[in-house]
Amino acid sequence: MNTFVPILYTGVVLGSIFAACSVGLALLYGTLRFLNLAHGGFLVIGGYVAWYVTSKLGMPFSVGFLIAGVVGMGVGLFTYIIILRPLLGIGSPRWDIATIIASVGMAIVIEASVLEIFGPRLKSLPAAVDGAFAVGFTVIRYNALFVGLLAIGILIMTNWYLKHTKNGIALRAVASDINTAYLMGIPGRKIFAVTVAISSALTTTAGVLLGSFYFLRPDSGQNPMMTAIVVVVFGGLGSIRGAIAAAYIIGFLQATVSVFFGVKWAMPALFAFMIIVLIFRPYGLYGKPDESRI
Repeated sequence: MNTFVPILYTGVVLGSIFAACSVGLALLYGTLRFLNLAHGGFLVIGGYVAWYVTSKLGMPFSVGFLIAGVVGMGVGLFTYIIILRPLLGIGSPRWDIATIIASVGMAIVIEASVLEIFGPRLKSLPAAVDGAFAVGFTVIRYNALFVGLLAIGILIMTNWYLKHTKNGIALRAVASDINTAYLMGIPGRKIFAVTVAISSALTTTAGVLLGSFYFLRPDSGQNPMMTAIVVVVFGGLGSIRGAIAAAYIIGFLQATVSVFFGVKWAMPALFAFMIIVLIFRPYGLYGKPDESRI
């Protein structure tokens, strides 16, 4: 009981946050075959926007959360128009190399900009919900439960959007078979723009969840980004269902390792796990062999 409750509590909360952080990355790769290495920067943008809205403007957490999503959409559209759209049509593998290099450059610019604007000091978001209760020797914070539930809400809304809206269905069609989607009259470039905007909004709102759980600093998105990449690879590149399943598996893995061996072993265990996955399931849980798309 002394270990079961903290593992269950931490695993569910971490798994929910990891899933929210990863679904945007999986969506982007599934549609454009774009592995966004500026993903961590987008998480940081969301956290700092929410911090500014709540701490400087005095607005509630919910307003900061919504504004972070709107800012994320804007950043995503900017990314598509300035960086991705000019590269469409160059073909793989040049597309893969060019977009990876571009996203690395974008990550550097984002980190430097955040450092210049907000400074190097650690910042933290105010708790959305105060208070805690104890289960045995484990103290469970209401804020952590709220963040976990909010992450689950993001996943449910994303699933609903993809399955029940016109743009969501078109997005899934493009992700499944881009050539057939073109023949059916689906405007591929419009769907690409929508995908990048939605993915960025999902990522910045996930950054708000991280910011309410961990301290904010200009490079605080790096570890969550690496975790998100492992989640997406384990789940199967481009598979949202796989990313969600993988997020909870990895959440419980890190919770178990942290309880028994200490938090410092959580990241090494994560990458050891990824190596094992790549050896035995190179396409992940739901992945399929890749093909040229762009």
